[in-house]
Amino acid sequence: MRKFTSILAVFAFIFTLSSGFAFCLADDISGTWVGETEIPDQGTDELTLILEKAGDGYAATISDSFGMLMDAECEDLEYEDNVLTFNFSINDEYSSMIVYITLKVDGNAMTGQWETGEGDTGAINMEKKE
Repeated sequence: MRKFTSILAVFAFIFTLSSGFAFCLADDISGTWVGETEIPDQGTDELTLILEKAGDGYAATISDSFGMLMDAECEDLEYEDNVLTFNFSINDEYSSMIVYITLKVDGNAMTGQWETGEGDTGAINMEKKE
């Protein structure tokens, strides 16, 4: 009986350890995410977000099909409770603007919105490609 209890305890430990490891892997959002948003007066813009592990968090760059963003560095990036937030700057020869992003992660999909300091907003839908 004592041997059976010991074997059962070892199996319970291994199951607990492997479940915790699988949970940590499932929470990794690193990779290439592709999606789209609607830009007022310009139409549908395709976005590419590349997320990489960096220490305890993530680092990211974002690009778009309109050419306004070319591997723009994402700043103030936070990922907590399946919500990813960050911002980036759009600079051209005439002006500069900060865009704030909030995305809810659900498996291989992210949905949310962008917002500018001027109050413009738009929906974003993305899927993980890699």
